[in-house]
Amino acid sequence: MKHLLLAATLMMASTAHAQNRMSTQECVASWSAIEQMIGTPETDVEFVADDEGWCVIEDARFPISQYQMIRLESLKWRAADIERFIDEGLPPRSFEIVGEGFGMSATTGDPVYDYLFALQSTLPEAGFGLSVRWDGVQNAVEIDEAYFDFFMDNRVELSARVEGVDLTDMETIQTSVGTMGLRDLLVTSEFSGWFETHVALSLGPVLLDSDGPPPQAQVEALRDQAIDIISQIPDTIVPVNSREALSEFIQALPQPRGTARLQLSADPPLGAARMLPFALLPTDPTIDQIIELGLDGVALLFLWTPTGDAQ
Repeated sequence: MKHLLLAATLMMASTAHAQNRMSTQECVASWSAIEQMIGTPETDVEFVADDEGWCVIEDARFPISQYQMIRLESLKWRAADIERFIDEGLPPRSFEIVGEGFGMSATTGDPVYDYLFALQSTLPEAGFGLSVRWDGVQNAVEIDEAYFDFFMDNRVELSARVEGVDLTDMETIQTSVGTMGLRDLLVTSEFSGWFETHVALSLGPVLLDSDGPPPQAQVEALRDQAIDIISQIPDTIVPVNSREALSEFIQALPQPRGTARLQLSADPPLGAARMLPFALLPTDPTIDQIIELGLDGVALLFLWTPTGDAQ
């Protein structure tokens, strides 16, 4: 009996693996479908289908403007039931993608500067990955893993479950927009410089007033406001320990150093159905209304582990 169970398990694993194997023809066809879908010019890319069924592009270069280009040392992907996407423009039943050696380079027209900018921008440890699948029985999308490595000790990764998603055809996909919602979410992030490099520079001009008090004073005021809002959330949604950890994390902004972990669950899921009552309110929602209408059945746990060298 044990031998039969082992054989069945191996057969199931082999079948699942085989479903994700891509041929060179499928690599070319799926890439062409992506270009047609997003309306980008056709690129001269060489594909290789490796022994594990991944479509692989080495030294990938993708222009995003006249003067900028995305560079990847390698890009690879594979999918199950890729014919849905190639023939009908429907999402495959599962999809995996991995990018390594991510960087942005400028195109100046001067070969020396272009070469030097490329050396400066590419980080071998920078990369991303995504593994997602659709459960057609339970009508749910499982994000098994999604991550982005900015540079050493700077990483964001998450997993999630989105329910009420029917990807059978275009009609059911459109209907799902109103029914889908986030059921579970787990986010873990290592902070050692990526926040101020990639987030603070973008948020600063929006949140800070050049004609107001000194920027540091404005940042302190914003932190106090955020902590005050958090203090009003009931323990049933954010337990005391998580609220204290979240406040400590906010105090460490905009230069946090450490690891943050956020776990969220929602019943019913967070989706369009929860947002509809807000659209019917005559004025901007108050904190109490946000909690009552948007956070009923939501539980959030937060853990912050500082490294001790926050700025």
